[in-house]
Amino acid sequence: MSNDGLSLSLRMANSWLLWGIWKHRNTTVLAGTQGDLNALIAHAFEESKVWNKLRTMPTQSVTRLSLNPRCAVRWTKPPLDTLKCNIHVSWLNDVHICGGAWIVRNHHGDAAFHAREMFLPASNRIAAELRGVLWVLHSLRDLHLDNIEI
Repeated sequence: MSNDGLSLSLRMANSWLLWGIWKHRNTTVLAGTQGDLNALIAHAFEESKVWNKLRTMPTQSVTRLSLNPRCAVRWTKPPLDTLKCNIHVSWLNDVHICGGAWIVRNHHGDAAFHAREMFLPASNRIAAELRGVLWVLHSLRDLHLDNIEI
């Protein structure tokens, strides 16, 4: 990052390149598909450019920015002294691969816990989602979180 011999755009894209390589590796190993490496590099540079542009914007501009207007007000705060857990499960029909992620936030919106996991193959979307919900419930129980919205 401090090597002035490299262009600033390359130094700033370093993290995005590493993340792209990791995702490409997972896609190759788990889904059995090989993506275009040139597209991976182009995408990393584009993501880096957007990230750095957002980082340098004034706070007011960033809070008003919404990439998808219908998602602008999806998360609502839980009541005071209550936590809220959001869950997402993904299922790939052609290979039956599924996984999920969850995040727990307080009434300020601050993240308290989060996790992601890949599950054993599921024959359909509903089975994958049920597996994800069970995983979340077990995780929250293990964390001794009982005053929580899901």
